[in-house]
Formats: sequence, structure tokens, C-alpha cells
Amino acid sequence: MDLTIVIVNWNGGQLLRRCLESIRVSRCDAELHVIVVDNHSSDGSREAAAVAFPEFRVIDSGSNLGFGRANNLAAALTNSSVVLFLNPDTELMEDTLEQALQCLERHPEVGALGCRMLYLDGRVQELGLQWHLTPWTVLLELLFLTPRSQRYFRRWLPAIDPHRSSHVRKLYGGFMMVRKEILDAAGWFDERYFMYAEDADLSRTILGLGWKLYYCSEATIVHVAGGVTVEAPSTFGVLMKQDSVNKLIEKYQGRHAAVLHRIAVFVGGLVRLIAVLPGRLFAMLRGNNTSTARWKASCFKQQLLLLWSLGLRKATVPASPSAGRA
Repeated sequence: MDLTIVIVNWNGGQLLRRCLESIRVSRCDAELHVIVVDNHSSDGSREAAAVAFPEFRVIDSGSNLGFGRANNLAAALTNSSVVLFLNPDTELMEDTLEQALQCLERHPEVGALGCRMLYLDGRVQELGLQWHLTPWTVLLELLFLTPRSQRYFRRWLPAIDPHRSSHVRKLYGGFMMVRKEILDAAGWFDERYFMYAEDADLSRTILGLGWKLYYCSEATIVHVAGGVTVEAPSTFGVLMKQDSVNKLIEKYQGRHAAVLHRIAVFVGGLVRLIAVLPGRLFAMLRGNNTSTARWKASCFKQQLLLLWSLGLRKATVPASPSAGRA
């Protein structure tokens, strides 16, 4: 197999440099090509990457394209049999590419695969629930599912053990390796999403084409979650994610379901806001600044959800928007 790695960058700074360096020192027998699509960064990361990594191709998108559209620019530049979409806030292990490609070869029924992701402290990142997003599943997650509660309800949920390889229903754009013939048949990423949900959409398309998806725990990367979105407005991630999920639900379930999704977000956000207010008040009375800040952030997020569901807040793309994934 030959492999093209596509990285969408926006002001990635040293994160992008470390990502590219980890690719350079990777152990991989495949013919390797790297394309960095830069969403018009202003921090000099594009220019620095072009100088430090002359063997890689670095292009300027010229405008604020978002994640999917920027990745799609690489379609006309890619002739390899396999394409890897990789976040700039990730670092490969020495054998990551080798393990992933071998896994793809062992499973000819698999059209795309993901890998195990680690936090900086070495903890394994949990996989999202393996169900398609609907107004009902969104409401369930908002009302009942927190990282703590998921551990108790795990046996009844479509959850995947991140320590074990298995077939899955959904992959994540931080590391998504796809056979190019399938990408071409799928039309690459749907450009209606600026950011978020495009990986879930592509996963559904690949399954619809009759291929399977696979989670390969033998291939591992380090992922600085949200590392390329820190400069975006604090409201950006919350609001943009809701916008994208709403578009995804409307695409597959219709306009009526999109309206129900807004209702689900309103109900779930309201219940959560009522639930977190006592915690914030108690923390303030105790004078615990750390706890107070945590409860305050949670209240703010629920308020954003309520305002979004009522159409009173929309995601505003920054002047130089973050196109990497959180």
C-alpha cells in the first residue's frame, strides 16, 4: 500500500511541528506522502512547516474553509491507495502507521479504521457511544449520560472498550484511515459542515456503500484534545457542534427531526442547568474557587445550549477559524 496523510492546520504552532516530526521518524514501509492544508494561519506555522519539512507538501487554502472542505482540497493531489486524515494536535508512535496499515491489510472487508488515542498523561481516551445521532439519543445523553454514569450503564450502552480492537459504527476525524477508492465513491467529506459531524457522516456513507469500519487498538497516537481550537471563541465549540449535529440529523432524518433535536437540546440543557445550579451555589458558599469555576463553566455551557435551541445564539466563525478537530 502507498499512503497519503492529510493534515488540516490552523495556527497549530509547535503542535503541528511535533506532529510532522513524528511522521518523519515513523517506521513505515509504504510509500508515504504528506499534505498539509493550511487554513490561512497567521502564526507562521505554515511557513515554518514548509521550511522544516521540505519533503512534505504544504498548501495555503487561501480562506477559511473549515475541516471538511480543507481536507477535500487534497483529493485532486492524492493518488495513493490509502488516505489518512490526521489532526495536527496528534503525535504518532514509531509503529503507528505500520500497525494501522497491517490492520487494514488483514481486514479486506474494512473500508476505514481508527486508532487508540492517548491523553498527554498516558490515559486512554474513551470512544464515543456507537449509535447514530437522533433527537432521542441526544436527549438521553444530555439527561442521563455523564462520564461517570456511563461507567454504570456501560453494559446497556453501545460502548466500545478502547483497549480492544473491534468493528465499530462510527470513526473519529482525529485519525481516520480510509481506502481511497471508497473515499472517491463517497465523495470525500460533505462540505455542509464547517466542523464536527463530518466524520460521523462519512462513517455512515462508508457503511452504506457496504464496507465495514474498524477500531484498531494496536495503532496508538497521542492526542492533545482540542489543541487546535484553543484560540477560537469559548462559545465556538459548543455552538458549532450543535449546528453540525442538527445538519446531520436533518440530512438523514428530515427537517421534522431537526426541529425535534432543538427541542431535545432545550429540555436536556434546562434539566442540566437546574441540576448544576445548587452545586455552583454550594461551592461559592464554601469559598472553593476551583470548584466554583468548574460549576460556573458548566452553567455557562447549559445556558449556551438553551440559547442555541431557541435560535438566539449561532456559531460565529472566527476571522481565522479553527479547522482542526477537538
